[in-house]
Amino acid sequence: GGKGEGAGTMEESAMRRVIQKSDFAKMEIIGQFNLGFIITKLKNDLFIIDQHATDEKYNFERLQRVTKIHSQVLFKPMPVRVSPAHFLTILDHLPIFQANGFDFCGPAIDELKNGVEVQMEDEDPTSDRKSRLFLKKIPYSKNTTFGIDDIVQLCTLLADAGSGYDESGSSSAKEQGIKHLMGLRIPKLRAMFASRACRSSIMIGTGLMKAKMRKLVRNMGTMDQPWNCPHGRPTMRHLFDLTPLEKMHEASDARM
Repeated sequence: GGKGEGAGTMEESAMRRVIQKSDFAKMEIIGQFNLGFIITKLKNDLFIIDQHATDEKYNFERLQRVTKIHSQVLFKPMPVRVSPAHFLTILDHLPIFQANGFDFCGPAIDELKNGVEVQMEDEDPTSDRKSRLFLKKIPYSKNTTFGIDDIVQLCTLLADAGSGYDESGSSSAKEQGIKHLMGLRIPKLRAMFASRACRSSIMIGTGLMKAKMRKLVRNMGTMDQPWNCPHGRPTMRHLFDLTPLEKMHEASDARM
């Protein structure tokens, strides 16, 4: 692992062409291979699924969805010196920053709450002018420290995610877009969830009964992104198209 989720992009797009998420419920379980992989069949196609990677991704998404990030209140609120674009991103997406454990105060927040037009920050983020936005809460973790750099990273993630989000799309597409944005987590939190998910997932080398294999495969249909694990490793690959074999059998039967 360690290459990040983007490493699975080509594999993911190829998989999307072959199967839809709804297809996981229709897959027939053939069996387990090498105590690490599940062989499945969908129509005339065989697939191989990495049992650890898929369980890890399921647990990762579940942890991101249900874990409440604990925050600590700063003894003295910290001025948030960011670019005007990032300043507006924070104000436009406060619930997402709160879901990541951050919270803010200051004149800009007061204006937002009172429904008046928010006055912009200085163009220069290093300016000595009195800040209009302060950080009052940050995520709490025993082993990780958080700060302004993490806020900037989340602003960048939101800008990247927003550029691929079609406001004019259907209501279900908008709902999915909002769900995706609310699920965005800063890299440090993602790393914490990925580590927890890895430790709690089925390991390579574990024998599985068919019922357990079926549950793992069905879970893939409920995930937001089932195509690769949090570290970028593909969860599945297309193994074989059985159509040519079936045609050979049909031709052989016709000659008999």
